Amino acid sequence: MQRRFYGLTLHDMRSLAFQLAELNGFENPFSTKDKMAGKDWAIAFVKRRTELSLRSPEATSLARAVGFNRVQVGKFFGLLKDEVTKHTASNIFNVDESEITTVQKPVRVLAKTGCKQVGKVVSSEKGSTTTVVCAMNPLGVYVPPMMLFKRKNMNKNLMKGAPDGAEGVPSPTGWMDSTIFVKYLKHLLYMVTKLLQSIHIINN
Repeated sequence: MQRRFYGLTLHDMRSLAFQLAELNGFENPFSTKDKMAGKDWAIAFVKRRTELSLRSPEATSLARAVGFNRVQVGKFFGLLKDEVTKHTASNIFNVDESEITTVQKPVRVLAKTGCKQVGKVVSSEKGSTTTVVCAMNPLGVYVPPMMLFKRKNMNKNLMKGAPDGAEGVPSPTGWMDSTIFVKYLKHLLYMVTKLLQSIHIINN
C-alpha cells in the first residue's frame, strides 16, 4: 500500500489486525467495542518487525503518483540519454526554482531557564514568498536568475542589489505559470546567447 501511495496508518493497521483475528478465529485481547487492536499492541508489532517504521509521508498529487511508474520513468531517462548524447555539456542547463521569504527564521538565543515564551523581533510575522528561478550547466556556467514577486505590477526598486543580468517579474500568485515560463525561456536564451558571444570574442 505504501508503494502505491496509500500507506496504512496505525489506526488502519489496528482495525485490520482485529478483522484478521476475528475471521480466523484466533483468541485475542482486542477490544470488541472499538473493533480494533490496542495501540500498545500496534506499536510493539512495529518494533518487532524491523522492516516497518512509522514515517510522515510527503503529500503527492494523483497526477504525479500516476506518472511515476516504470514505463514513464523509462521514457524520461530514454529522452534524457538522447539529449545528453546529442549535445555538449556547455549546451545543457539545469533549471530549477526555489522560494525565499522576506522573514527569516530567528536563530536560537540565550534565555532564562524556565521562561515560557521567548521572542525575537523580525520585520514581520508572516512575509511574502518570492520565487527565484536559476539555471546552471555542468561546466559551472551560471545564468542570472529571474525573480517572481507576488504582485500585479513590477517595481524596479525591488531589484536593488540583485545580481547583474537578473530580471524581476510580477506574479499574482508568486509562482511560475505557463506565461511566465515562456518569459523565462526568452531570458535564458538571451543570456546564454550573450554568454556564448562573449566566449567567442575571448577565444578569438
